[in-house]
Amino acid sequence: MQNICICQKYAVPLRDFSRRKIKQYNMKHIFSILLVSALMAMPLAAQDEYRPSEGMIGDGSYELSEAIQPIPTPMTIAQAVAALPALPTVEQICSAQVKSAYAQSNLAPYKAAIGQVMLIGTSQLQSLMMRIQAAQAKNAQRGQRAMQQYNSNVNAGLMPSQQEMMELYMSGAITENMSEKQMMDVMAAKFAQKWGVSKDEYIKIMNLAQRDEKQAAAYLKSNHPQLYQRLYAANAAYGDENVLAEDTRDTRLAEIAEELRSLLEQVMQSVGDNSSDAYGQLADNMREEWKTCAEAKQIDAIETKLWERVQEWESTLNVYGGEVTYPAWWTEERKKENAQIDKWNRRNAEKWLKIETEEDKALRTMFEKIAALETENEELGQQGDTENMLYLMNKQQLITFYGMLQQLFMPIERALMFPCVEHQEETGSAILGKG
Repeated sequence: MQNICICQKYAVPLRDFSRRKIKQYNMKHIFSILLVSALMAMPLAAQDEYRPSEGMIGDGSYELSEAIQPIPTPMTIAQAVAALPALPTVEQICSAQVKSAYAQSNLAPYKAAIGQVMLIGTSQLQSLMMRIQAAQAKNAQRGQRAMQQYNSNVNAGLMPSQQEMMELYMSGAITENMSEKQMMDVMAAKFAQKWGVSKDEYIKIMNLAQRDEKQAAAYLKSNHPQLYQRLYAANAAYGDENVLAEDTRDTRLAEIAEELRSLLEQVMQSVGDNSSDAYGQLADNMREEWKTCAEAKQIDAIETKLWERVQEWESTLNVYGGEVTYPAWWTEERKKENAQIDKWNRRNAEKWLKIETEEDKALRTMFEKIAALETENEELGQQGDTENMLYLMNKQQLITFYGMLQQLFMPIERALMFPCVEHQEETGSAILGKG
């Protein structure tokens, strides 16, 4: 028997070659033989490794039509939060078709409305900046007059001088750790001394002045005529305008500004923590898990046996040409596969939604707080001078949040990115060729 080289198709009788001739044999031809052998073996190997479940898992995509039913455009952050759709359920993210239906009726209309809100906020920014600049100029002018009035009262011995104020700090009578109420209590004693009345009487007069300045003036004129004359003389040049008096809203407006700054940091932190890369990695992990999970293995076993059975069934048909509906057992086997798909989808969709539920709740809570501050800021703004600088600056900061309203629907968008496994068809037919 002759010795045969590697591939029967390219058999080479070894006995026809001397050792010298073998060395001279074209090595390129030998490599070609090996390559052909490998290529011939590949289809069989690929067939052995084929798994029906391999291409079943999706990429998280779904389709939307261009026709979107609009919703009313929110005019405040509170309205934007109230209009935010509920996060989709497990059942609403387990197929591309159901995702599409949810997004078409919920997400897409809301996104369109938020887009309009963001445009409105941007358009208001320029006019608001002009109002803020005017308020700043007014405050600067008021500050100059306030300093003049303050000096007039200091010279009249009615207010402590800046040096006396510094002495209070240096003596420890006033410290940085004191509350505003405690500081005012110390100052009340100092002012009372300047006025020549008791601290309680001073507090009584100041409380009366905050409620009704005319009534306070009448009380001073009747009960403390000399003090009244001193105050009148020191402040006569300013008429009824008391530039030393602060806007009673300023304290709360400043607090609102600080709370808004804190919430802005929280929202920015939330945005940074939820990058698309992290969710892409989570989806990749789920796709890898699908390859080796018990559900996919059962589907592979069912599908392989199913098509073996189909081949046997087709061989018994005495039909040539046309279509023949698959038997009931074909549908039953596919239903078993879909039950496994449902099991995998539900388990992983619950994990996916658990993350999004937490993010959705956190964002809603933050924007609900922002909405409450916007409402309060607006109410305070309408209770006095509407060109109050702190009120206007808070409105400016709120416009920043209008530009971030899209963060509200990000958990919904990420929820719909779930890489679900699509159902197998449960009905079908054999297309038979002509004999």
